[in-house]
Amino acid sequence: MRRSGHILTFYRVCWWIVFGLSKLLFRLRIEGSWRIPPKGGAIFASNHVSYVDPAFIGVAAFRELFYVTKRESFAIPGLAWLLTRWNAIPIDRSRGDRGALQAYEKVLVDGGAIFIAPEGTRNKRAEFLEPKPGAGMLVYRTGAPVVPVYVGGTLSIMKCLLGQETVTVRFGDPIFYNRSHFEGKKRDIYRAISGDIMARIQNLKQDRLNAGAASPPSSL
Repeated sequence: MRRSGHILTFYRVCWWIVFGLSKLLFRLRIEGSWRIPPKGGAIFASNHVSYVDPAFIGVAAFRELFYVTKRESFAIPGLAWLLTRWNAIPIDRSRGDRGALQAYEKVLVDGGAIFIAPEGTRNKRAEFLEPKPGAGMLVYRTGAPVVPVYVGGTLSIMKCLLGQETVTVRFGDPIFYNRSHFEGKKRDIYRAISGDIMARIQNLKQDRLNAGAASPPSSL
């Protein structure tokens, strides 16, 4: 997706500011960063607990990301201006938004990276929600690899600021889905792919719980 120079500069300046604050205030831990494809179209799929999750994942990925954002957020005065410059792409969640899907596909075809939350909304519960088929549809239509991501510690930002919690972003190995391996109706295929992605994120969460605080992070 081609953007003007001043918008790209604005994004990069914000990136460095957020990165610095993430390290200084939230002691951001980045794990598995070597698994991230350095270039080419890629879908970063993560659990979603807090509004700040995309920001932490964006700085941890060390890649420019485009974000799937609910259309209602663009109706807030002043926020639409910022969201556009932060690579947010609106989606109407009340219906199948073909225009949004085409925008995401263009980013991937052009070699960009997209952040999505397969659950479709923020979820503060311990158990993940059943994923929406939209993530699977995007994967099926584009053939882009999926990088599963688990973000932890963002349930209570105040605890992070008080030093009682640490924000962790953990990346899994890229997943390549071959469309020829799936049979049946497309909607069932979309759900199967989304379900598999969510299972990979669950594995990253479980690995984190099993490792405990003694596991040293692999940070950039």
